[in-house]
Amino acid sequence: MCHKDRVKFFGRLLNHEAFSEEVDGICFPHEKASTNVAVLPDIYGLSDFYKGYASYLTDFGAQVCVVDPWSPFDEPADLTRDAAWERRHRLRDREHCDRLEKFLARKRTDAVVGFCIGGNFVLELARRGFKGTLIAVYPLPWGMKNQDEIAPAFEYMATLIHKVTILMGDADRLAGPGNVKKIEGLVVGNKNLKMHLYKGSGHGFFTDVDGTDRKLKLNAKDAIDQINKILFAG
Repeated sequence: MCHKDRVKFFGRLLNHEAFSEEVDGICFPHEKASTNVAVLPDIYGLSDFYKGYASYLTDFGAQVCVVDPWSPFDEPADLTRDAAWERRHRLRDREHCDRLEKFLARKRTDAVVGFCIGGNFVLELARRGFKGTLIAVYPLPWGMKNQDEIAPAFEYMATLIHKVTILMGDADRLAGPGNVKKIEGLVVGNKNLKMHLYKGSGHGFFTDVDGTDRKLKLNAKDAIDQINKILFAG
């Protein structure tokens, strides 16, 4: 379902340190950071993709924490999609978001970037009133079954009063064309939502920045640049 492997475009991997507070994860320190960013990963957690992306943002001038929702659970010997999906269902979503909300407030986090299920958590943070910058990358706003469910974002996106930027591909087969169209309609109807929709790109399309298809590569590069503009403008 999303990202396990390193993306060469993101460049060198920086040193980082583990933290265990309201939530667990890894932090990429920056003594002169212009912004404090939290990255919320997909079901693969602290993969090389997210270590690389956090390093990339740190080089731009951010202090970045990558949250690990899956830290309470055993790491599968071979993190296949099926193993990651099985582990995902052990997470209590609402309880995790409660802890995440406290962590972000205490760390005075300026911006949150969430991928896939992490994008769902970004939308939940908007619903709860998080006042920082919120970016959801290929989220699943129709919701995911869980033992401690959060509301599907489709139920409240039309009335959100906190701004969220959404990045998706129009060929996202996980979402399906009907859900992509529904997101488009909700964005049109709520000025607090902004959407960048990339023609031909599928779910997890950031990895296309290392690919050979020029159009998909440019889509991924533009999406990465759009986030940079949001995080580092001014």
